[in-house]
Amino acid sequence: MIRTLIADDEPIAREILTNFLGKIADIQLIAVCSDGKKALEIIEKEPLDLLLLDIQMPELNGLELVSKITTEPCPVVVYVTAFDHYALQAFDANAIDYLLKPFDFERFERTIQKAIRQVNLNKNENSSIQYLETLKKLLPQEYPSIVTVKDGGRIQLVQVTDLTHIEADGNYISLYTDKTRHLLYETLTSFEAKLNPKQFVRIHRSTIVNLNCIKEIQSHFNGDYSVILKNTKVLRMSRNYKDRLI
Repeated sequence: MIRTLIADDEPIAREILTNFLGKIADIQLIAVCSDGKKALEIIEKEPLDLLLLDIQMPELNGLELVSKITTEPCPVVVYVTAFDHYALQAFDANAIDYLLKPFDFERFERTIQKAIRQVNLNKNENSSIQYLETLKKLLPQEYPSIVTVKDGGRIQLVQVTDLTHIEADGNYISLYTDKTRHLLYETLTSFEAKLNPKQFVRIHRSTIVNLNCIKEIQSHFNGDYSVILKNTKVLRMSRNYKDRLI
């Protein structure tokens, strides 16, 4: 069903629109309003597919109303008005059609069928986007295998699997391997987001460690821990990060 709202300050126009809509299948009339302000309140609360809007209305005219809609996706809009000089502004506001009063049922039905097709097209597009987003979450995430580090006029390529640990160093981070240290202009949090969390774990607010490089963990009486790497390097682990590593 196409959930529809009518907003028009003329009682006769509201009656005609309501009667005409009642003759068209798949239309569910949710609300009929006499001003733009009330219509906007309903639009922000109710999931709607189609809006039939007059342009000249008290409180908020039809063009202003559409510009204030924050719900996503925005409903399909058809303007219904007695003034033809608003047509260009209406289509600039992405209206699907512009009904000039007075109109007969045949013209009205063509417009509504056009709007219904657009609503269904929008729903299919939204479904496809949601499906792709869900699919992305299910697919295994790819993580970079190489880090590029500028060193003067050179660019060095560092294998991520060679990193033993990473430490914050002011506005930089230090990338450690068994034999080298590289300085990279990046925050630790930003770099952490690029790493596979199954291989790299933060053990301190300023330290990330490669799980494959850990030899053992030693506890201390104050609740902190030391992480001993296979290359004998000793790293401090805060008690707040213990559960992450365990």
